[in-house]
Amino acid sequence: MAHRVLVTGGAGGLGARISKLLSDRGAAVAIGYGRGRDRATALAEQLRQAGGSAVAVRIDVSDPQSVTSGVDEAARALGGLSALVNSAGTASAGASIPDGDLEALSPEIWDGLMAVNHRGPYLTARAALPFLRASGQGRIVNIGSTIGHGVWGAGAVYAPSKGALLSLTRFLAARLAPDITVNLVSPGLMLGSDMSSRAPAAYIDGWKHRSALERTTDPDDVARAVITFLDSPSVTGQSLIVDGGIHFE
Repeated sequence: MAHRVLVTGGAGGLGARISKLLSDRGAAVAIGYGRGRDRATALAEQLRQAGGSAVAVRIDVSDPQSVTSGVDEAARALGGLSALVNSAGTASAGASIPDGDLEALSPEIWDGLMAVNHRGPYLTARAALPFLRASGQGRIVNIGSTIGHGVWGAGAVYAPSKGALLSLTRFLAARLAPDITVNLVSPGLMLGSDMSSRAPAAYIDGWKHRSALERTTDPDDVARAVITFLDSPSVTGQSLIVDGGIHFE
C-alpha cells in the first residue's frame, strides 16, 4: 500500500527532497509549511503535474492549534495518514551565539529552539496518532542532526534541541509500539540548506576535514534514509546518522 504522508517543513531544502522522492515512489504527500506558502504550493503543483498526489497544508509546529488543524486538513485531503515525517526545524535563533555564552543564550532563544525542534515533533505525532493507527502501517520519521549526537563547534546551542529529539524518538517508539514505528535520521551539514547558508567558509572546510569521506552531506542520501524507515515494518527506535563519517571520531 502506498503511503499517505505529511511532511512538516516539506517545502524547505531537505523537506522538498523528501516530498519529491515520496511522490516519485507513489506516495500521496501533504507538504506542511509555516511561512513558505508560495514554495509549498508551487512544489505541490509540480508534483501533481508529474502525476503525483500532493497538497500544501499550513502547519506551524510551534502552535498546538495550528498543528491540530494542519494535521486534520492533511488527513482529509489525502484520505487519511499512514506516515509522518517531522522535517520542520530551526537553527537561526542561536546561530550567532558564541559557544559557552549562556548570558547571550536567553530563555526566549532556548524556548524558540525547543518549541520547533523538540516540542513540534511531539505535537505533530500526538495529533497524527489516530490517523496513523487507523492506517494499519503507521510510521514516524524524525529529522535530527549529527550535532544532536555530540556537540561540535557552533552547533552547541542547536545541539540540545536535537539531542532531545533523539530521546523523544526512543520514547515514542516504545510507547506507540506495536502499531507505529518511530525512527530518526540525523543529517550532517547539507550545502544549500538554511543552516549552511549562514555557515562561514572556514566552518564548512572544517566539517569536510573532520569527515571520513571528506565531504558534506548529500540531501538525497538523507531522503533515501527516510524512505528506508518508511518501508521497514520491523525497525523502530533507531537512529541513522548520515554525515560522511564525522561521528567516527
